[in-house]
Amino acid sequence: MKQITSVVLTIATLTSFARAQNPQPYCTAGVSSNFCVAQIGANGQPNITNTAGCVITVSSVPANRQGLVFYGIDNNGFTPSAWAGGLSTSYLCVKAPIQRLGAPQNSGGTSGLCNGSYVSDWDAFQNANPTALGNPWLPGDRAFLQSWYRDPLAANTSNLSNALELTLLVAPPPPACSMTFPGLVPIPAGTFLMGSSAASGSPYNGDSRTQPVHQVTLSYCFWMGEKEVTQAQYLALMGVNPSFDPHPIHLNHPVDRVTWTQARAYCAALTAQQSALGNVPLGYEYRLPTEAEWEYACRAGTTTEFNFGASLNCSQARVDYSYHSSPPWCWASYTLPAGSYAPNAWGLYDMHGNVFEWCLDSFSGYAPGAATDPFVTGGARRVLRGGAYAADSSMCRSAFRWDRDPFYVDSVVGFRVVLAPILAP
Repeated sequence: MKQITSVVLTIATLTSFARAQNPQPYCTAGVSSNFCVAQIGANGQPNITNTAGCVITVSSVPANRQGLVFYGIDNNGFTPSAWAGGLSTSYLCVKAPIQRLGAPQNSGGTSGLCNGSYVSDWDAFQNANPTALGNPWLPGDRAFLQSWYRDPLAANTSNLSNALELTLLVAPPPPACSMTFPGLVPIPAGTFLMGSSAASGSPYNGDSRTQPVHQVTLSYCFWMGEKEVTQAQYLALMGVNPSFDPHPIHLNHPVDRVTWTQARAYCAALTAQQSALGNVPLGYEYRLPTEAEWEYACRAGTTTEFNFGASLNCSQARVDYSYHSSPPWCWASYTLPAGSYAPNAWGLYDMHGNVFEWCLDSFSGYAPGAATDPFVTGGARRVLRGGAYAADSSMCRSAFRWDRDPFYVDSVVGFRVVLAPILAP
């Protein structure tokens, strides 16, 4: 068990030491019966409040094999022991007692190859299991991780990866909400009512997907792109322009025909670029907004169906049909430059219309009751918000929800970024 002793080092010294270290691999991985050598790694060190976005990935696993990641917290005096009584090339490199980091997974991949993998969210597991081995974590605590997987033709019908040592860091202080970043609008922490109880039929065409209306609190400030990501921005960072009409005269239009996966890749590239310039606060990243972040920012303190009020007409957003205009047809057959209409009260443009915007969440029905910092993972489909130039006004409501698979491509789909706490979908 973890021994809590007097701390000689100051927190600052301990934190400085831990941050100087990357996750440390150790021990030798076994060779599977089809010559795969599974390797375990992490995208960074975890912290004591489980907010570092720490994700454990085991790669080069035999395809379509059940397996899991496990960890221990004390390797003092421990010598790795041969797996299967020495009949295997694997070694057990983590000292008991051990804790499984979630349920077993299937490695996926192509049968017969070594392209399977396991992905485990350290933060999500620790937050969901506050009494798990090691909790509550202290700065400088260590965790020792390894992966086990089935290998029917191997000794003991299983094999092991190499191992990984993590050091728990002090959680970084939240960034000052007064900080400014070019092209981003600061969004304060706060509480709002998420969803809509609008009746079915025109003008809102409400349905159960936006119900029940429930109280949501966002406990942190974040920054959101004042405009949708444009074709020029996407082209400059990613080197391509996937839009339906990528003509140079449209570079200030929102990028479209971007999948959820491609939008996330853009966010990762932007994080890397801006981190190298020192422009990303600790514990934050550029990413897609959660549904709650998106709706909170869209509403900008309003409780009506649109952030302009109870109606949305053709002069307020790029939509094709408005139930609130006469005549109702807006005749919008393509996007307009980002920011062509008046912004909402918080300075965000095109939160209604132009292109639908990907959110980070998996789609799921709303749970009743108040929620703090909600974020849905694990589903097959992802959420889109905001409506588009080819949509009617009811699909552009602040609460309207649309969902598609993460590889969906359409000229009505784009995205905007947030600079917000790290999350792993």
